[in-house]
Amino acid sequence: MRRVLALWLKQLPLDRRARLGDDRLSGPFAIVAEIRNALRLTHLTEAAVQAGLTPGLSLTDARAICPALLTEPADPAREEALLRALHRWADSLSPVVGLDPPDGLILEITGCAHLFGGEEAMATAALSRLEDLQILARAGIADTKGASRALARFAPGPVAIAAPGGVREALGDLPLAALGLPAALTGALRRTGLQTIGQLYDIRAADLARRFGLELTTALQRALGFTPDPVVAAQAEPVYAARATLPEPIGHLTDLEGVLARLAASVCARLEAAGAGARRFHLTVRCVDTGDHRLSVGFARPTAAPDAVVQQFRAPLDKLTIGFGADGFRLVADLVEPLHPRQRRLDRVAEIDQSWTDLVSTLGNRLGHDRVRLFRPADSHLPEREYTTVEAMTQASDPVWTRAPRLRPVRLYDPPEPLRVEAPGRPPLSFEWRRTRYETAAAEGPERLAAEWWRGGDRRLRDYWRVQTRAGPRLWLVHYPGREAAGWHVAGWLP
Repeated sequence: MRRVLALWLKQLPLDRRARLGDDRLSGPFAIVAEIRNALRLTHLTEAAVQAGLTPGLSLTDARAICPALLTEPADPAREEALLRALHRWADSLSPVVGLDPPDGLILEITGCAHLFGGEEAMATAALSRLEDLQILARAGIADTKGASRALARFAPGPVAIAAPGGVREALGDLPLAALGLPAALTGALRRTGLQTIGQLYDIRAADLARRFGLELTTALQRALGFTPDPVVAAQAEPVYAARATLPEPIGHLTDLEGVLARLAASVCARLEAAGAGARRFHLTVRCVDTGDHRLSVGFARPTAAPDAVVQQFRAPLDKLTIGFGADGFRLVADLVEPLHPRQRRLDRVAEIDQSWTDLVSTLGNRLGHDRVRLFRPADSHLPEREYTTVEAMTQASDPVWTRAPRLRPVRLYDPPEPLRVEAPGRPPLSFEWRRTRYETAAAEGPERLAAEWWRGGDRRLRDYWRVQTRAGPRLWLVHYPGREAAGWHVAGWLP
């Protein structure tokens, strides 16, 4: 008889933080998400529950009840990544494993349970292994996917098992929410006085469908096994990784780079065969005396070039304290994206773009990816608002408008620096700025700008002048019409 095991990872967002060693989990802590136009609690620690908080409570009310509450926004992307990692882990239990997002796994265990000593022993072993991974879970086993899912989430105890052919009796006392229906439909059923799944057995399917729609009858028929509901095995995402274990520890930088070069060649060959590249690589170095050291490098553009990977890892490896040597290495490609080859052109644009991305990657790996930023145009005619900055690692190429000759400086003095006028004029014929005297050789302007009335801030008119001084520097001067001569300022330094 067909049997299905459902695993419910009830605290997956909190477990992800626990695996990272988050100290906040020892006190009142909660994960929040925007639900019904408000930030609400979704997952709580035991200390938060003891303080009187419950899931679904708005963040405002929760802070009023427990002022010491610490929170963090939900991160569905990372939680999905952890769920997919557990999906690969579950291959050790069954060859057919499906995803039940956002926090569940479904396993087809027909013919597998005897390998663990029975269904109860198999479920207990699965929960024990998950506990070793710092993952809290509950298990349910039944003849159908819907029934096993309902038992895992709503039956008492960590393991709930329905006897073969006993799905109807096992689901009878469970609440209607165990069918996985939308909240609106579940509320409509409760308003009619229905509370448990067993109360639906005595009502004809035609009457339920006429009153509540086919969604209710379909879910009930699937849970009871009258409608096929197979476990669809989710395809595990490919892992581009390579591992090397050495018989003797090594410690010289050249030896480390040699091992890394072999690992990079293996990983990049698989990436190239898949027509993909990675924007981040992780290298784990296992030292015999200090344990594992995790090094990471990023790229501004997906790459599958082994030489580029080795080059970016040179600086982190040089700073690594090896001690008595390292004997284990593992290289993993992360953030894998399709590669889009570009045809070479006579103007060498592709080579220039490649040099630019190599520079951004090198600077980001040495200074921090968040510290390497690019100027991007913004929708405003005012100099201080016509651009913004973004992380260079998130951009595919250098902004085109920074390469063309510009009439305005990209970097501005905020606020503009005052100067002392010596010979009046428009612009001044001579002036002193930063204890240096300048004389005007040529000037262009004025460029008059009015304030953006729909925004706040400075609402004065301003005139900008491009001034070529006899000493060499080209300055961008600003003057506010209607003000005295002392109203001249230096707004920027022209290229």
